[in-house]
Amino acid sequence: MNRSDTTPMWILVVSLASFVAALVTAMLKSSVGAPVAEAVLSAGVAFGGAFGLGPVLSIMEAR
Repeated sequence: MNRSDTTPMWILVVSLASFVAALVTAMLKSSVGAPVAEAVLSAGVAFGGAFGLGPVLSIMEAR
């Protein structure tokens, strides 16, 4: 497999891991009694942060 064949797979893996991180964050926030809007906002931040790590991991994998 060349590098261009693996790129969509890495995007899928990173997005699914980010989605799981967002779900866990939302569940934890709502379990402590936070309003829904705050839980959703925190989940969005968790998703963005985890998805932002994707390029870092792919650069480390390329070395």
